Amino acid sequence: MKSFLTLKSVDEVLSLVRTFEPLAEEIVPLDACAGRYLARDWSAPENLPGFDRSTVDGYAVRARDVFGAQEGSPALLECVGECPMGRAPEFSLASGQTARIFTGGMLPEGADCVVMVEYSRPAGGNLVELIRTQAPGDHVLERDEDAAEGCALLPAGRRLRPQEVGLLAALGQTDVPVRRRPRVAIVSTGDEVVPTERKPLPGQVRDVNSHSLAALCAAAGAQVRMAGLVRDDMAKLEATVRDALGWADVVLLSGGSSAGMRDHTVDIFLSMPESELLAHGAAISPGKPFILARSGGVCLMGLPGHVSSALVCARVFLAPLLRHLQGGEEPVTPGVRAVLARAVASAQGRRDFIRVRLARSEQGWVADPVTAPSGLISGLVTADALVVCPENSEGLYAGQEVFAELLQ
Repeated sequence: MKSFLTLKSVDEVLSLVRTFEPLAEEIVPLDACAGRYLARDWSAPENLPGFDRSTVDGYAVRARDVFGAQEGSPALLECVGECPMGRAPEFSLASGQTARIFTGGMLPEGADCVVMVEYSRPAGGNLVELIRTQAPGDHVLERDEDAAEGCALLPAGRRLRPQEVGLLAALGQTDVPVRRRPRVAIVSTGDEVVPTERKPLPGQVRDVNSHSLAALCAAAGAQVRMAGLVRDDMAKLEATVRDALGWADVVLLSGGSSAGMRDHTVDIFLSMPESELLAHGAAISPGKPFILARSGGVCLMGLPGHVSSALVCARVFLAPLLRHLQGGEEPVTPGVRAVLARAVASAQGRRDFIRVRLARSEQGWVADPVTAPSGLISGLVTADALVVCPENSEGLYAGQEVFAELLQ
């Protein structure tokens, strides 16, 4: 019988994950960069918006010309023109002058604020009364208010969301340096596992792990290749993994990681070129039979066969690996504070990830633990979040406030 190596803590495994080198930089078009990770620090190449711009429809003025203006004592100014949209005004304002301006228009030279059109009234000819005092800068976006030339805007490792894409567009960045997407080859194993499209015979189950893990990898920004569904055959598994090394940055093998006579994952990983076993067994529940190895610069990861164990391990170890390979910043974990509905026991020395349902009460969120074996996918489907019970705890008690990490 094979035995586990000394179990490594979750933090130890995550430290090992960070020893893999981030992937190379590549340049992609602006419209293809959403969801990617910026490869370099990026600074503003120019001021944004680049000119003083009105945020309202109204009259561009000098603040001192409307000082003290009010309903009963308006400021009387000469309107000398209208600021055209999309180009610079060809005039400037002198003392006692104003100009009509629209939202987004460029202020003429001499103006430092805008009075909203609601606070104006015609006074005959080209004269206008303004009945509102304004301070310099009121209703104006200054020329460098969104971004100042040379200012650091986005750090390397920032995941580019729609708002970052918009900022890049506003500053003329048509080509964006990002980290290459990780390539993940997924191998599913087990004599009892059959393709999803096949009707299982008694004793057989459909391949769930390949598809759920592929979905997780794709959501993390990876390119995925299904490398095959392989029976518990040492030679075939070794050939499949070796073939995957020619393409992948990560080879993911689910099943075959427990200490059984027919479980060959560790031996196969160690048979690869320049191989090194980093972890065999992690102090985590579910997911104890976890394997981490490397072959040259390629990460080899063995996940448990039970679907809930595989997905929890993938969330805890694989998702951070894929983010690290792309040079990603540490994300803010989305979640809510909740009160535990009932007590949950745990073994000291392992980190438990407890599946919970979330419900609203008058006092706030309530987290109700889901009791389902790790071989059932329904336990994760039913759950809304995971609650972590730390290694130094024997469990969580009913009524305890916990942080529920949302399953998205």
